[in-house]
Order: sequence, then C-alpha cells, then structure tokens
Amino acid sequence: MSWLLEDPTPTLVAAVLAEAVLTVALVKTGRGALLWAIAGVALLAALLLALEWLVVTDRERVEQTLSGAARALEANDPQALMAFIDPVSPMRSRVSREMSAVKVQRATFSRLDVTVNRLTSPPTATADFMGYVNAKDRRGEVPYENFSHRIVVQMREDGDRWLMTGYEIPGKQW
Repeated sequence: MSWLLEDPTPTLVAAVLAEAVLTVALVKTGRGALLWAIAGVALLAALLLALEWLVVTDRERVEQTLSGAARALEANDPQALMAFIDPVSPMRSRVSREMSAVKVQRATFSRLDVTVNRLTSPPTATADFMGYVNAKDRRGEVPYENFSHRIVVQMREDGDRWLMTGYEIPGKQW
C-alpha cells in the first residue's frame, strides 16, 4: 500500500487508462451513463492523489532529511548540515572535519532504499543509496573532484523527522 502513498504515477496511469477506455466506449456506444463512470474515475483519481499528497510516509521523511542534507552540503553550510545529524552522534565531528577539507559544488543521491525498524525505541531506519558529490579539496591533497559511492546512513526518528546517526561507505577503508 505504501507504493500508492509515495508515488502518484500508478494512480495517474490507471486513471488515464480507465478514462481512455471509458471515452472510447462512450464514443462507440453513445450511452450517456458512461459519463457518470468517467466522472467517478476522475473523482476517485483526485481523491487518491490528494491522499498521496497529504500522507507523508517514513520513506518520504527520510528522503526529506537526505535532500536537506544535500542542499546544506551544496551550500557549504556546516551549521545547516548539523541540523540533520543527531546532536549526540560522533558523526557530527567527522562530518565537520570532512566539510572543512572540501568545497562542495554539487551533492545528489539516487536509488534510495529505506528500511524502517519501528520495534526499536526510538524507531530507527537505514537509508541505502548512491551518493554523488562534486567537490574541490581545499588543501590540494586529493587529485579527483567527483565522488560516487554507495552510502548507508543510519537514522533515528525524532518527533516528525529523521536524524542521521552514522554512515558508512561499504568497501571504503578509513
């Protein structure tokens, strides 16, 4: 059911297909009753799209956190980035140290896979995604500017948002 609440595409595709079939049937048969069916499908699609827009799932809230962190990285704003990291996490000092060493020009992510564990207190989540960063090394020690790796971020729920508590880059040695 979460696929219905996270992506409007299935609703839109189903509604367009149903409307097309009903419109063809209306044109072929000329039966006015099909107008009610067309209106009903349109109303149902509108209700489902409104529901998708109103309900914010855990995955969407995790994605909001990661998107906000990416914007803070692009702005080279460590304070804004810290707003997305758990205040007691050792990740804060690591990120602060790494941000002081680079000037980020672009930060994005794709192929996000979120696993939520509501059995812990507070609930936790793992976000597994491909991260892409274009940054210049301020000290000139790193010869390349593009970073593209799989990143796994651990998170915990804090009220109505998710905070990052740690991360790892599988296969990368620190």
